[in-house]
Amino acid sequence: MSGAGKVNRRTWLQTIAAAIVGIAVGAAAGWYSKPEKALEKIITSTVTKSTTVTAPGAATTVTKTVTTVPPTPPMAEKLREWWRKVTEPWRGKRIKILAQAWEPNYYLRDVVGPKWEKLTGIKIDWELTSNELVMEKEIMDMEKGTGIYTVTYDDQDMVGTWIRKGWVIDITKMMEERPELIEPGFDPNDIFCLDYCVDSRGHILTIPAEYYPKTYVYRSDLLENPDEKKAFKSKYGYDLEPPRYWDQVHDVAEFFTRPPDLYGWINACGAKAHEALGFDFFETWLTSCGVGGEGLSPYNRKLLPGWGINTETWSARTEYGGALDSPAAVKGIEWFLKLLKFAPPGIKGWIYVECAEQMSAGRVAQTVTYTQFLSTFANPEVSKIAGKFKVAIPPVDREYWTPFKPIGYADISGYCIPWCSPDPELGFLWSQFVISPLNELDRAKSINTTVRTSVLMSPELDPLDAKFGGVFTLLRDPIAQRYFIGTPLEIGDYAPLLYVFYTVLAKAVSGELTPEECAKELAKEIDAKLKELGYPVKW
Repeated sequence: MSGAGKVNRRTWLQTIAAAIVGIAVGAAAGWYSKPEKALEKIITSTVTKSTTVTAPGAATTVTKTVTTVPPTPPMAEKLREWWRKVTEPWRGKRIKILAQAWEPNYYLRDVVGPKWEKLTGIKIDWELTSNELVMEKEIMDMEKGTGIYTVTYDDQDMVGTWIRKGWVIDITKMMEERPELIEPGFDPNDIFCLDYCVDSRGHILTIPAEYYPKTYVYRSDLLENPDEKKAFKSKYGYDLEPPRYWDQVHDVAEFFTRPPDLYGWINACGAKAHEALGFDFFETWLTSCGVGGEGLSPYNRKLLPGWGINTETWSARTEYGGALDSPAAVKGIEWFLKLLKFAPPGIKGWIYVECAEQMSAGRVAQTVTYTQFLSTFANPEVSKIAGKFKVAIPPVDREYWTPFKPIGYADISGYCIPWCSPDPELGFLWSQFVISPLNELDRAKSINTTVRTSVLMSPELDPLDAKFGGVFTLLRDPIAQRYFIGTPLEIGDYAPLLYVFYTVLAKAVSGELTPEECAKELAKEIDAKLKELGYPVKW
């Protein structure tokens, strides 16, 4: 049965930890064939007072001591005074911010924004819209040079596009040229996800402000219920616990599908023919099934994880070194389709918002979703599962995934400054203010996100960990954190490639194509698009 190889989840994490640090490789590999030989020793380390950051392309590794406590009142007042003084030349002006309309940005609009306006005298005009329209509007603004937006808040997915197009301001260069604009509390070495927001020289193109990995989220009131556990073991022959593998997810989904009030599964982004279908696949399904090369520093740059594109041949086809039509890719499509039957009716018309609503309404037992939604799940005023859910490392495919490959996606978002911004200095200042020591700890407490090691390790978050399903404990684990990756920086045309992904994958959802046919067509169409976009193809 699916329970074969019964090793508890912590031992599993210990095993893959060994693989990451490059020791006990034999034991890690042997776990898959001989579970009883799983490592006993915990090979982890906890960052408490220092953090080491090496940006891609950087020649050296910089280690900097960071604090894990909020600023004292005198320190905070000095920072506020700095902000009053540095923004004085722009007092009375307005800035325009383009951002996605959902919880993290509602918080910035409703809480951080008013603090900025009161402190600086600079007003903010917010334009909050869908993720897809953010991409469309910022690309049009930058391409035409209209200068509508002071700063845009978008997914890290677009950083590769900015690298290829050269459409955003080099923030590192601005810091060198205008050092007086650098907040005393701004420390790039304290931003643990910065690797995904820089170019090949290590120059910052986006200042991260949001880090939300897609984790496994389960109803602890169901999976930890003694009666449910007993019934599950009687039926499937192994213990009911957070699954490590997709076949175990399938068992849990089947077991808890009890319509019309409870369903066993829902994925992050639904099954609608929509952009969300495309990014759900390269973020979760293909990555967790081992599509891509091995490597976690931070990812394999030759065979891009989740995307299956070989950057030496610029092909997604296996005959040219790609992986989008590989057996692993076919397996990812198969798992997606197999689990759909355990989702609530309507799944084929939903995207991420509706799927999160289903989980929040208590209609679903388990999901893999963006941790943006944890603050909603934890709010008893709008959620029926407040205090009844936990998070864990996402599941992987038993056959194709290996401990040297990423597991899933980290949704990193932040601020970039368009080359045509009417006030780039204000764009830089606002981007710093969002993650300033004046704001970042409170933001983490409210909406369970931070990009700063100093805040993530703060003991002030400990009392809130259970409220958010244990997400801070998960993110503090340096081994677990490395298994969540952002969009590869080599993806220099995210939007047009995403269109290919979702339009082809929609044919598998509709039944027009089998999983194998879908994988072959997807690889072929991605290759055609790469050639059309001018990539140096070698096929």
